[in-house]
Formats: sequence, structure tokens, C-alpha cells
Amino acid sequence: MHTTRRTWITALAAAVTGGLVLSACSGGDADAEGGDSSGPTTLTIANWQFNDTEKGRTLWAAIEDYSGPDENITLENVGSAFGNYADRLNTMLGAGEGPDVMIMLEAQAHELADAGLLEPLDDIAEEMGDSLNGTNESGVILDQQYGFNWERPTYNTMIYNQDVLDAVGAEVPTTYDEFIDVSETIRDSQDAFDLPQEVFGFAGRHQTNELNGWILEMANWIYGHGGELSDGSELTIASDANVAAVQAHLDLFASGVPPLGDDASTFRAKFGQGQIGMSFENSGVATTMATDPDNVIDGTNLGAAPLPLPNPGGHSQLLITVNADSENVEAAKDFIRWFLTDEAQEAIRLGHGASALATDVPLDPEFAEANPWAEQFIESASDSRSTLVAGFELDSVMIWREFLTAVEELRINGGDIRESLEQVQETVEAELGR
Repeated sequence: MHTTRRTWITALAAAVTGGLVLSACSGGDADAEGGDSSGPTTLTIANWQFNDTEKGRTLWAAIEDYSGPDENITLENVGSAFGNYADRLNTMLGAGEGPDVMIMLEAQAHELADAGLLEPLDDIAEEMGDSLNGTNESGVILDQQYGFNWERPTYNTMIYNQDVLDAVGAEVPTTYDEFIDVSETIRDSQDAFDLPQEVFGFAGRHQTNELNGWILEMANWIYGHGGELSDGSELTIASDANVAAVQAHLDLFASGVPPLGDDASTFRAKFGQGQIGMSFENSGVATTMATDPDNVIDGTNLGAAPLPLPNPGGHSQLLITVNADSENVEAAKDFIRWFLTDEAQEAIRLGHGASALATDVPLDPEFAEANPWAEQFIESASDSRSTLVAGFELDSVMIWREFLTAVEELRINGGDIRESLEQVQETVEAELGR
């Protein structure tokens, strides 16, 4: 299997040329100066987040002074923009090059580990022992530890605007029926708001042109209603629970409660300006909303609560990994060891806000005091679930794409939900050769 996947990724590398921001940097100056020896070594680290504004600067500042156990390491940021990050990383690694240390989404880590392109880190996991929390189980792939939790921005939480709820006299919903009642009350109570723009009860993704983001949000609906896309060995796409979840999603988006057609950047901007009552969101977005001085939302009126669904929802997962073809593998692993210490975790906590980290390092006290909503995200990370389809991890995106394409078609043109999902299962099984 490794040979097949590595061959495929190598072929991709040969097909993509020019304009790469993620330079062929594994080895590089470090190799010329002795690689993993005691001489000066440049360790290259890739992460699209480092190119973000405030969060990126904070994260890079947390690690940039690392110099290694022999005080001979210099870190170099070689990240690129998120939109092309994964493809460029695949290209570099497929050519036997690329950064020494890489932050990546869970799905990409599965693909690269399966191709033999990531360095196993079981020895570090054994060394760290009980100091690591359960979020690091996401880095166990093919029964080996290939990565550790860089950040888990859980979607397993509902955020709300307390001012909007107060304006209509509503309590924070704890059940799905209450959630629908509050959403409709906001929709029907526009006179309660002193705003020229409409205030919506809820907002969320609902279009395949935001496929990766919609996967993360739709997982809340599927998992929250007790569904799943597989049982670990067989696909369960047309199960009763999945049909019920899709029905609930379609009913809500046909009700006039959410703003139809808005992409995530648009409805998040509206939430920040007080035009959305509730949303199922991740911790990173909540942090950005609450700390943006241009928003009317801040730490005092942003609230967070468990999803108003019977079961927990999903999360996004970022892993920190090591390039198996790096000429600085041991230096890279020393960096990982340091990254998992209390010192490093406390430093990067400042950049990650309310996201769950590799250890149970607490929220920054000043941040926690200003943002009492943040603790809910930490709690919700303990029982949130991966969006990877169990037993079909390498094909997860394809399965979700077929599933959400059918949901979008149902939203636009109607139809029988069960028949549509049964057709999705047939299509996916044919694609997988089953």
C-alpha cells in the first residue's frame, strides 16, 4: 500500500511545476552545515497559520527562539497560503523534498502516512506518556503515532449573541426543539432590534462550493442526530439517523431562519456585527470574532454552549508531523519533544485561544477572564469526533463530497431523502469497487 500511495504522490509531484512557495527545503543549508550533527542547523517548519495576521505572529513568536538541546538550531518559516498549502506540500514530499516539520490537517496526514512520507513518532509518545491528552489519538495512523495535536478547533459547540437572545426574551436553547423555537422567534421579532439590517436566528454553511468547511459543519448535524457515514467497516449513508439529520438540516434552511446563499466569511461578518443569533462554530472563529475591535461581538456578549442536539458533534484536527525524507529527522523530533513540554504549550496557547492542545495546558488567565465563553470549547473537545469516515479514512473527502452534493441537490430541487442517500451509497460503493 505504501508503494502505491508514494508512487501516486510522486507522480503528482512530477506533474506540478513552478511557483512553489513551499520550497524544496528539507536538508538545504542544514545539510551543508552538518544536518543532524552538532553543527549549526536550520530546521524548516511549514504552517499556513504563520502567514495569518495576529494569530500567525503570536504562534511564530511562541516558537521562533527555539534553539534545540545543543543550542545549534535556527527555525525557518516556509509556509504558504492555506488555499494551495496541501497540494504544494504533497508535491514537495512526493519529490523527496519539503520542510522538516509540517502542520497539516488530519486527512492529509492519513494520506501521507499511508504513502510512507511521514516519520513515525512512537518513541516520543512513549516518552511523554500521561502528559499528553486524548486529542493526540488523532495522530495514530496505521497503528503508529505519526503526529501530535497542534490544534483542535472543535465545531462541537454553539455560539450565540446574548444581546440578540435578550432582545427577544429567549433563553439559551439546550434541546433541538428549543433551538428551533428560539431561531424562529428571532426571525419573527425584527421589531426587537434597533438595526436597519435583518437579524437571522441561525447561520451555517450549506453549499458545496465550501465543501471542506461544510463537511465540518454537516458532521455536527449527522453526529448530533446519532448518525454516521459508516460503522467502521461498511458504509451507512442511508441510515435512519442520517435521513433524519438531513431532513432537519433541509427544514431549517427552508424556514427563512438562516441567510441563504451566504458563504462562511459573509455570515461570520454578520455575526460579528450583531446580525446572527446563533451558529455552530469552531473555537478559532469564536476567538477571532470576540477579539476583533471592529465587531460589536466581544467577550462580554459572545456566549458558547453545548450543541442543542442529542449527541456530540465534530471537530477539525491539525497535526504536527515530521518529514520522513528530512535530513534533519532527529533535530525535527527534538523540536517535537520541546513542543510537547509545558513551556511550549503555554506559549502557543496564546495564539490558539480556545482550541484544545496536545496537553491540558489551561487557558491564559487574562484571556479566560475576558472571554468566559472559551472554557466551553475546551470542554467540548473531549467528546467531539473526527470527520474522517471510519474505515474509509483515505476516501473520506470523496464520500462527503457525494453526500453533500446530494444534500445540496435536495435543498435546491427537493426529492426523497432516503432514495437520494441510497443512490449516494451505490455511487460511492461503485467508486470504491465494492
